[in-house]
Amino acid sequence: MRVLCTAVPGSGLFLPTVPLAWALRAAGHEVLLLNNGAGARAAAGAGLPVVDPLPERDLWAEFMAAVAGMIKDGNATPERGGFGWFGEQMIDGMLPVARAFRPDLVITTAEQGAGRLIAAELGVPLVEQGIRLGWAGLDDHVVEARRDIADYLEPTRGRLGLPDAPIDPVATVDVRPPSMGGVATDTQFLMRYVPYNESRVVPGWVTLPSSRPRVCVTLGSVLPALGGVGALRGILANLSTMDIEVLLAAGDIDVAELGELPANVRPLGWMPLNALMPTCDAIVHHGGSATVMTPLAYGVPQVALPKFADQPLNAQLMADRGVGLTVTEPEQVAEALSQVLGQDKFRDTAADVRDEIAWQPSPAEVVGRLAKLG
Repeated sequence: MRVLCTAVPGSGLFLPTVPLAWALRAAGHEVLLLNNGAGARAAAGAGLPVVDPLPERDLWAEFMAAVAGMIKDGNATPERGGFGWFGEQMIDGMLPVARAFRPDLVITTAEQGAGRLIAAELGVPLVEQGIRLGWAGLDDHVVEARRDIADYLEPTRGRLGLPDAPIDPVATVDVRPPSMGGVATDTQFLMRYVPYNESRVVPGWVTLPSSRPRVCVTLGSVLPALGGVGALRGILANLSTMDIEVLLAAGDIDVAELGELPANVRPLGWMPLNALMPTCDAIVHHGGSATVMTPLAYGVPQVALPKFADQPLNAQLMADRGVGLTVTEPEQVAEALSQVLGQDKFRDTAADVRDEIAWQPSPAEVVGRLAKLG
């Protein structure tokens, strides 16, 4: 089977798709990814065949710059934009490659509407890969998002003379544990969440147990880029008096912007969360979907400080399940973390969810179901 995979190039919107692409290749299927900029480079770094249909531009960097400008100007919504913009910009370069590759199946995320147009043009089934904790399949939010993106891309479809494309995929993949919304049906395939946050050489000491509670702190890649360094500085200051070891997974942030770090903070730069979680007792984060799901897969309790997008929903789902707490201000983090570290109920519930995730079908098992579609 030949499988074409595509997603939006933002790290949190693309990296969760890598394990399924790996599983497809490991099963002997031909796989080709279409992505752009940092997303294309990350796919290549993961050992996957990838084509950048728009190599002269970095769409995610442009998108983030536009969002930052909107925030600075006080605008809530662009006149024309959102995730549909990525498909609009990429489709002209994607179509010739897709036609030459001749896939039997197209796998896309809901955010990348170009996948739907390509599947319709080539007359092959479309599968939507869920990557979020907040929604998948027939949930109202994702159904509405599909329709909004389809409407956005309608002028592009007309311009290119492409056939009318069904809005709904023939099947969806749902990575949510059932106790947090995951649903299995004949056309909705539950799949175990396998964390992937790129690869780095991990310092040996990270794999060893700590003499005091070890807590990972991260705000992901989007929030700091949009001015979230102040929140991170506040979190670290709030944790500075606790007898804990703080692993600061700061991504591309110049830690000099944070000033002098507290004595209990060890900066790590960009480090895969799955490499840190086995020896961590808790994590403090922003509520990004992958950042919530990764500690869930390892049974690590959480404290979330969500700000925008799907972060508040992810954080609330996490708190409602009982694996951690959510707060609204950096000054509240230490108190919440003390509760999470001090009460067995958070560790016990996190372990229950970890075991639940482990029992979900692996990506390899899901590949067998996908093969029947192609």
